[in-house]
Amino acid sequence: MSLFLPIVPALLWLIFLLSLILICLYYRLLFFTGLCCALSLWLWQVQQHQLHTQRLLSLSDPWLKGQVVSIRQQDEDFSRFLWQINEGPHQGYLVRLRWQDAPQVLGQGQHWWFKVRCKAVRSPANPGSAYVEANAYVLGLVANCVVKDAVLLEHEWDHRQQLYQRLKAKIGDLPSFSLITALTLGERPFSDELWLGLQATALGHLISISGFHIGLLFGWVYGLMLLLANIHLRLLVCRQWAPFVALAAAWYYSLLAGFAIPTLRALVALVLAVYLMQQHRRLSYSQSWLLVCGLLLLLNPLWVMSISFWLTVYAVALIFLFVWRYPLLDHSFRGRVRHAVKFQALMTLLMSAPTLLFFHGIAPLALLSNLIFVPWCSLLVIPYLLVALLLELVLPAHAVWHWQLADLVLAPLYHWLLYGAAMDYWWLLPAQTVFSALLVALLLMAVFFLPGSAPKLRLSLLLLPFVFLLWPKVVQWQLHLIDVGQGTAVLLQKGDRGLLYDVGPVYGSFNATEAYVLPYLHYQGIRQLDYLVLSHADSDHTGAFSEVLKTYPKVQLIADFQTGYPQQPCLALPAVYLDARLGSFRSAYAKPEGNDSSCVLAIEAAGWRTLLTGDISNKVETELLSAEPDLKTDLLLLGHHGSKSSSHLSFLAQVQPLFALNSAAANNSYGHPSKEVRARLSLLQIPLLNTADQGAIRIEITDQQLDIWPYRQQPLPFWLQKQ
Repeated sequence: MSLFLPIVPALLWLIFLLSLILICLYYRLLFFTGLCCALSLWLWQVQQHQLHTQRLLSLSDPWLKGQVVSIRQQDEDFSRFLWQINEGPHQGYLVRLRWQDAPQVLGQGQHWWFKVRCKAVRSPANPGSAYVEANAYVLGLVANCVVKDAVLLEHEWDHRQQLYQRLKAKIGDLPSFSLITALTLGERPFSDELWLGLQATALGHLISISGFHIGLLFGWVYGLMLLLANIHLRLLVCRQWAPFVALAAAWYYSLLAGFAIPTLRALVALVLAVYLMQQHRRLSYSQSWLLVCGLLLLLNPLWVMSISFWLTVYAVALIFLFVWRYPLLDHSFRGRVRHAVKFQALMTLLMSAPTLLFFHGIAPLALLSNLIFVPWCSLLVIPYLLVALLLELVLPAHAVWHWQLADLVLAPLYHWLLYGAAMDYWWLLPAQTVFSALLVALLLMAVFFLPGSAPKLRLSLLLLPFVFLLWPKVVQWQLHLIDVGQGTAVLLQKGDRGLLYDVGPVYGSFNATEAYVLPYLHYQGIRQLDYLVLSHADSDHTGAFSEVLKTYPKVQLIADFQTGYPQQPCLALPAVYLDARLGSFRSAYAKPEGNDSSCVLAIEAAGWRTLLTGDISNKVETELLSAEPDLKTDLLLLGHHGSKSSSHLSFLAQVQPLFALNSAAANNSYGHPSKEVRARLSLLQIPLLNTADQGAIRIEITDQQLDIWPYRQQPLPFWLQKQ
């Protein structure tokens, strides 16, 4: 129930819940007691996180003592890493640090005194992209900070950092190096091509160290210990120590993975399993599942804000359901293979519901990929990689043959990922709501409970969700102001077709086009992008537009500056796009590049008018009104992100917008939108919708009305929409 609270309640709610707990205990209403305890614990954790965040942000460039807890990521100008405060009132909380010109000695495990300048964890909020603020609660991350000064306290790297540096120096040039580090140390320095391959083949769960890998290692070590116990009577003690040795191996693997949250969840489940084994107690599948979920939420109730938590408990529930519904009766080799194929087929099918909800598509290679590479990785790749790690610790430093063999073992997986990326095997579907995804999951899950004598009914239930998903929807115009921070990206959409005006910023290594714009297009189900309009040459508008051209190779590029690609000028835009009317304007007196050279785009769809002004100044606004003296609009994108040099009073009074839209970053250093522009809008009583406050803004355009949906003001919390 706590998931459906749109805001974090005040302290009064916590007091109210504690009172309810006492009442429920008095009347022995144990279920409601547990429910109230869970809500109280969740609220307390959230409020503690907010309290420590506010206290840290109130300090002026404080000196803090802590430990580096992640392997640093190197950008062009900055090193980025996680740092855990280990002294003072904020002890135990994490900070994400950026350090310009960081020394090469910086590594995980070191203790430092840092003088830091911090700001709140806040990022653009778009459906279809990771929600960073919810993830901060999950990780215990209280601020993003920049290192201003530093004193090194302990020089030594920890075991994980030493192994990573050793592997990078020895085998960094092997083709499968990124896969080796992903499966041994949890570090994934993947190329864009490999990321696309993981999506297209649905094998991301194999490459990210999770409960599957930890449980697999536990099973291998436990089985090996039992095998030793059967060899000789003197080794019978191995049977007694088997669960503890296997648990120690799982702990070490989690250590190598940096104790990522999925590995911690797996360790909790394994500790419970070992405890029950020692107590000679057996639980039903449902009891085991509920007990593990309860323990996980007791350890950290904020995990409910993580999509990976829900994917994990959903997948485990499916496994238990399968084992209960389809026990292995035929123990022959053929029977085991048939059982494994049935398991993979049902898991792939039933996992399609959360895939639709969170990733907005289906990988047709999923079943084949899992049938081949789940056993390949389970029986060969992961066991051998762990053996190779042990060999790395005992062999001479110059020995590389064991990693060359690992490269050969990983070659089939590596080439399969490249093949999937090259063929672009990913079926994009329009974004689904939580309700539609739950409906699909329930319909698919019904397959579990149907008798084998009802094949036609099974087939009908299998086809029904996809008929529902692919049933033609009512097509109407939509305008999307994508939240890209300090930049611009606007999508005009009808059905699965669209026109994109600017693509967001590129600042150093940060690329809003890939981080926000392309995921948003995928989320909205844009299969055909007809026009890409780059208003002018500034990097906060052009971003990584080449990535858009690569994703939509048939798009027509519109730009008035040299891009190096086939293009048409702004004034070459057609007068009619689908059933909307377009009008374009460009200053006749502006320089070839610069803000005043912006392509101004007027759109009329379903009788409603929109004006996109780029970064034009008051001078060009006056020129525009001279060329179009009767210009009116219903939606106005403020020029230059709300700068005081644009959107002057006379211009606003002439075009008379119903709503002013603005694209700017929260707490940006430019002060956009300026107080002058805000005052002009207030004087004319024009409501302002700003991405810094509302996140992405979706406007549904019908003949009768404009329906405005700001992402940050949706009734469900962001972690339910996308995490």
